[in-house]
Amino acid sequence: MAKTAAERKAAQRKRQKESGETKLELIVDAQELEMVNKNRVLRRPGKEPYEQSEYIQLLIRQDNERLQKQMQELEKNTCVKCGDELPVTECCLSGSSECWLTNGHNEFSLSMARINLA
Repeated sequence: MAKTAAERKAAQRKRQKESGETKLELIVDAQELEMVNKNRVLRRPGKEPYEQSEYIQLLIRQDNERLQKQMQELEKNTCVKCGDELPVTECCLSGSSECWLTNGHNEFSLSMARINLA
């Protein structure tokens, strides 16, 4: 006997849980959705566009790779104020303009540039 839609969905959820997959709910505005849909097509010229979730997953992986490279470069340096290896996560000298912790996070922070597409 064929499984019902609910049974198939339950089996899918079980497989995903067993494989360590997690479902994320993402809320985007109309402008961001338009960007995703436009870019997932542009990134695959002449081929089927990326699925929305696939596109987001690839962006996450690309950002992770970029961050790992930044971290490798950073770890070659020390804070000019305290001499600790970078990245510094705690420092009693934090707040000093020479302390990496005061402004160093800016090298890694993601920024949200609001672009008006109108």
